[in-house]
Amino acid sequence: MIHIKIDSLKVKQYAKLIDTSKGNYKSISNKLQCWIDTNPNPADLNIIIAQDIKNNLEKILTAIPNELDLLILRYERNGYQRAIFDPNDGRQGKLTDFGNILYKIFNYKSFRSSAKAIWFSESLMIKSCTTCNTQYTLKTYKKNNTKLLFHLDHYFPKSVYPYLSLSYYNLIPCCASCNMSKSNKPFKINENIHPYIENFHDIARFNLSKKSLVEFLIDPNKNHEKIEYKVELRSKYLGKVEYNKKLQNYLNEFKINEQYNQFKDVAAEMYLRSKYYHKVRRKELKEFFYSSSINITDELINRLILGNYHDDKDLLNRPLAKFMKDIGQDIKLI
Repeated sequence: MIHIKIDSLKVKQYAKLIDTSKGNYKSISNKLQCWIDTNPNPADLNIIIAQDIKNNLEKILTAIPNELDLLILRYERNGYQRAIFDPNDGRQGKLTDFGNILYKIFNYKSFRSSAKAIWFSESLMIKSCTTCNTQYTLKTYKKNNTKLLFHLDHYFPKSVYPYLSLSYYNLIPCCASCNMSKSNKPFKINENIHPYIENFHDIARFNLSKKSLVEFLIDPNKNHEKIEYKVELRSKYLGKVEYNKKLQNYLNEFKINEQYNQFKDVAAEMYLRSKYYHKVRRKELKEFFYSSSINITDELINRLILGNYHDDKDLLNRPLAKFMKDIGQDIKLI
């Protein structure tokens, strides 16, 4: 998972936008209060929970992942979570009648078809899947093909925690494949990478097997399948059990190795470019643009040679950016 940039001002704007009745999506506070008013017994547990959600709604919408984790823990200790979700109902548990009421009040489906979701989508400015980074965030056309939305995965699933279904830091932009792969499986912060907290790019890197590169060069026209890569923790995380567990869970949950095995040809082409673009070739390339009166930076030269973005802040601008940056550095292409 690639780290998502955080803009605290936009998070506050989002909370205000969500809890207004402007447009198709109506205020959650108003809907909660309307439901509370229908029950004459203020001591009823469901009323107490609904009032707690209403009183803390802004915090619920803007809380960072660790705070959401603490909220879930508080609800479990108070017996609130059991009133919302019954883990013993069916194979995977099921929302209670009250849980379904909350699900309808937060109404994620209505949010997804509203202008508020479009605002959220555009405010993040993310182009590739934050989870796998192998494809663009699959988008759904809205309003006569003029607006786009990406898939959003819930780190804490809305089918278990409906009151977190619109929490800003619980919405993870991703592709359709990763969204379906994660599905309703609950994740834990101490066991799974959270892109608003951590960065898979910072934790681990892709490396190519040097032996496989030798085998590839025997016949580069057809031997790209010989190339092998591995994903390993960066040196500063070696020996840290928690991060090794998070990495392994990430690789397993989202079938990362299976996905990246499709891109051995990309690694092969990069390796061939690394043989060609030595210092003299780089200088020639820069002089060519200079002689053509085109001002080009060293950063853009590297991007042209690599065939992708390579600055850490740009890794979500295009699929495979992390993979290509890691491999590019490993084979000294950049």
